[in-house]
Amino acid sequence: MRGIRLPKRVAPKKVGLRLAVLAAATLMLTSCGQWRGIANVPLPGGPGTEGGHTTLYVQMPETLALNANSRVRVRDVFVGRVRSIELVNWVPTLTLDLEPGIELPKNTLAKIGQTSLLGSQHIELNPPDQNPSKEMLRSGDTIPLAQSSAYPTIERTLAGISGILTGGGIPNIEVIQTEVFNILNGRADQIRQFLGQLDTFTDQLNQQRDDISRAIDSTNQLLNIVAQRNDTLDRVLTEFPPLIQHFADTRDLFADAVTALGRLSAAADTTLRGSNANLHTNLQNLQRPLKQLSRAAPYLVGALKLLLTVPFNIDNIPKAIRGDYINVSLNLDLTLSSVDNAILSGTGVSGMLRALEQAWGRDPNTMIPDVRFTPNPHDVPGGPLVERGE
Repeated sequence: MRGIRLPKRVAPKKVGLRLAVLAAATLMLTSCGQWRGIANVPLPGGPGTEGGHTTLYVQMPETLALNANSRVRVRDVFVGRVRSIELVNWVPTLTLDLEPGIELPKNTLAKIGQTSLLGSQHIELNPPDQNPSKEMLRSGDTIPLAQSSAYPTIERTLAGISGILTGGGIPNIEVIQTEVFNILNGRADQIRQFLGQLDTFTDQLNQQRDDISRAIDSTNQLLNIVAQRNDTLDRVLTEFPPLIQHFADTRDLFADAVTALGRLSAAADTTLRGSNANLHTNLQNLQRPLKQLSRAAPYLVGALKLLLTVPFNIDNIPKAIRGDYINVSLNLDLTLSSVDNAILSGTGVSGMLRALEQAWGRDPNTMIPDVRFTPNPHDVPGGPLVERGE
């Protein structure tokens, strides 16, 4: 009887090894779309990985060679990591995890820096040197694109140097040197004079720097005023062309008006030229009364008060005239000496009535002074000075 052949038992170690290989292959096949290299695998430990960390989003114009898990520095201190790099609304956006307790102002600047010469890069977060914001960044805030940039990389620096050395004009230095020599050769005195004048100009310009600054400030103020009246200027520029067109249509009228004005000027010149001598004489004669009028100006106001209301002062009219009657008090001096001074002065019989009054026993000391022997009050020392008219 032929015996039945039983299958061999597989060792447990081989079974575990096969299962591990199968699981690894399955994992690789199912996640090949998410695989971005070993640098993107999250590492345990380090700043920004503990619980309660702060998450910030940074918009960058470009990410260069930056990778996930790159370091985040504040004042060259390692404080976090780059969790991910994504394209949000066509803007590269970094997700940063910072360790708890990191306080940064709202206007913090973000830059991509070169960690080493081998190409490793990091994110540098630094508060601005001037006017840092009093408001602090909170978890979930975004640093906008205007506050982010990148330091020059080694590749760009070497590319710039290469461009200068190969096609940046180095071969033309000899040509430039030759042309400069041709310009300066034999012109030492002219160059020395030019440098002297340049020094004088610079010194004068330096002395007027305050005026220049004031002129710039005034110009700035003027431009601000013009900017505030932009609507007015726009309306003027809009309405000005029709006005120009109106002037163009009526230019014949302007020409006729100018011609008529010329004829009027010629007629006035002819008239004034014939009467120039008489006009000059009349103006000279007018100077004398005007001069006397100016001298009497202080007394003119008082005279006008009496001129229209003779014999009463205009200020006393309400006191003198009450209704239909006038209050008047009159003092008449009818002594012989007063009549003699008032009527007979300057005549051949002046003094006769005065002598008659004295003959009747009147005391001369109580009589009105005789005008024949009284000095002119305008000529006595200390009296009012009255100048004779010209």
